[in-house]
Amino acid sequence: MVFRRVHMIEIKEILLRITAKDSIRNVSFSLSIHRETIRKYIELAKRHGFDPHEDSRSEITDALIEKIKADVASASSKSLLIPRNEILLPYKDEIEKYLESRLKGSKIIALLARKGVKVSRQSFYRFVQQCEGYRKAKITVRLPESQPGQYSQADFGRLGKLWDSTTNKLRIAYALVITLCYCRHMFVYITFRQDIAAVIAGFEAAWAYFSGITQIVIIDNIKAAIDRSDRYSPKINKAFLEYAQFRGFVVDPANVAHPKGKPIVERGIPYVRDNFFAGEAFIDREDCQQRAIYWCSSVAGARIHGTTRQVPIVVFEEIEKSKLTPYAGDRYDIATWAICKVHPDHHIRFKNSLYSLPTKYIGKHVEVRGDSSLVKIYQGGSLIKIHRTVAAGKRSTDFEDYPKELTPYALRNPKYQIREGYAKSQVIGAFIEEILSGPYPWHRLRSAQKILRLSEHYGTERMSNALLKAKAYSIYDMRRIENILKNGVEDIQDKGEPKAPLDKGVQLRFLREPQSFNHYKK
Repeated sequence: MVFRRVHMIEIKEILLRITAKDSIRNVSFSLSIHRETIRKYIELAKRHGFDPHEDSRSEITDALIEKIKADVASASSKSLLIPRNEILLPYKDEIEKYLESRLKGSKIIALLARKGVKVSRQSFYRFVQQCEGYRKAKITVRLPESQPGQYSQADFGRLGKLWDSTTNKLRIAYALVITLCYCRHMFVYITFRQDIAAVIAGFEAAWAYFSGITQIVIIDNIKAAIDRSDRYSPKINKAFLEYAQFRGFVVDPANVAHPKGKPIVERGIPYVRDNFFAGEAFIDREDCQQRAIYWCSSVAGARIHGTTRQVPIVVFEEIEKSKLTPYAGDRYDIATWAICKVHPDHHIRFKNSLYSLPTKYIGKHVEVRGDSSLVKIYQGGSLIKIHRTVAAGKRSTDFEDYPKELTPYALRNPKYQIREGYAKSQVIGAFIEEILSGPYPWHRLRSAQKILRLSEHYGTERMSNALLKAKAYSIYDMRRIENILKNGVEDIQDKGEPKAPLDKGVQLRFLREPQSFNHYKK
């Protein structure tokens, strides 16, 4: 399907890139979002007083993104979904013949339109890329040299086994290699994992080493950073995209299984493994990392590069270092994204902690973003709830998320039950207040709730009479009080009324003979 939902993070990325003077064509190709969609978000931003072509990136706030997202959600008309393959597959052989005859795509689209086959230009070219009969000439051309501080390339590579002092065993070590495209100066980050935390930690160490950040990072399709590897529609991981926005660089995923898309860093992995790691004895990861930094400066950076025929660290210090975006060095709080289901208890489970949501979201799936301070919950790309982060095993509950009639039960508030009792009658309120008196009223809270429910079922008057009778007989068991109502004997004036105490002067005697109490008769 052609249509896909655009997340708030992607809307922010669009505005950031347009503000950075990037073209709509490049933004469309990089984020896999149609140009008309990008233009639509630019126009919506202008309606709310922000012009990405004129204003600064500091004016791009979450409030602005929320307003744009709300405008999109409230739009009455939606784009039509075009099942591209269902329309074009019957004409696949005919399209391949057109391609073999060197017809241009625009002409083929026109010829198909004459037959009643209407499809967008973008959908047509995506379909064409899948056709077996369509093959571009395998020609290699050199791109123009990049400008200082413009590009860097990043890739992961396996090095070998290294001692892990944390687990006390040998583990496979990997190298995240980041190379500046202009001067060819590189940085190597050693890690045992390839998750998003390791990727961001590697980039942070690289920016600190270079004392600056490049404008664009061409990154291999690392699973932690790229959710979906695709030549035309790559999907960048939200956590990594947020990090890129925070540091101010653009992420450009390389083509799948296409080493020529990142040739500068591609040969860097074997070079690091053979020239630095192989044949060495390292104490642990920390020792390997320190020696890797020294190797980057004194060996890899001090050599004459085979392509540029210049010394990378010299070119870096003299030309490129001053062109990099300054690295502030402030700590970045790594966020975690997840899809969670809202359970019947109004809570989601995120990183082994529970967070509440209103009743209307029960049974639905929501997007959750959590860092060390806040947990933000999204539904349909819009922010719906914010909680403070709690430790694993703990719970963050907003009792306003519960239905109003159930909130007092959840809060276990005795005052609420007493107030509701007095609202029905003085007798009911006084009886509830009596049973809930004392330092620990919660053990009788269910009895108070039972009284309120019985009063709704049998009526206030009958309930009041039943409580008066129960109090006269010192009955506080809820089942016995309920039986009084079920049997209809709640009237205090009936035969069950307690008799007046007998005068102490009255002589008492048994009505039966004493022998009748002998249970052991022969």
